[in-house]
Amino acid sequence: MIVTLSGDVTNEMFSELVKAFNGLTKDDRCNIYFTCPNGGDADVTVAIVDFINKNKDYIGMTFYGELFSSGMNIFLATQCEKKILPFTRGMYHFAWQEMGISETGKPSSEYDTFSMKEMKKSKDISIAFLKTTKLSEKEINNVKKGKDVYFSHERMLELI
Repeated sequence: MIVTLSGDVTNEMFSELVKAFNGLTKDDRCNIYFTCPNGGDADVTVAIVDFINKNKDYIGMTFYGELFSSGMNIFLATQCEKKILPFTRGMYHFAWQEMGISETGKPSSEYDTFSMKEMKKSKDISIAFLKTTKLSEKEINNVKKGKDVYFSHERMLELI
């Protein structure tokens, strides 16, 4: 079965993947063509990676176009068979979240304060993850500095 997952990483994308996978017969394989030019939800990204890695013997992924933010995370974290089509490029950066700020210069709600603390914790998890990949120390340091780090097609091939 061939599945195309294109666009932002959302719950709808995850549902589409699960629905397609549930339609497989025992001897089928799910081949996913994946592109993600805008990123998406970090929590859904984790769920998609978890799902693919738990079913890696039945899933192959072909990446194309732009793999930015959540898309790059999926590229780096999945453990299934991977291929990259020509002209594919990527971008990795730390996850981010919008929040309200009051005139006091502080988060405007308890949830925003809580989220800010959680985001700081997730930074350490992201750095630990990046160290398990083939990213160079320079690339990881640029991510640590809060930069968007871009990857050419040639570099993407090296990261498989």
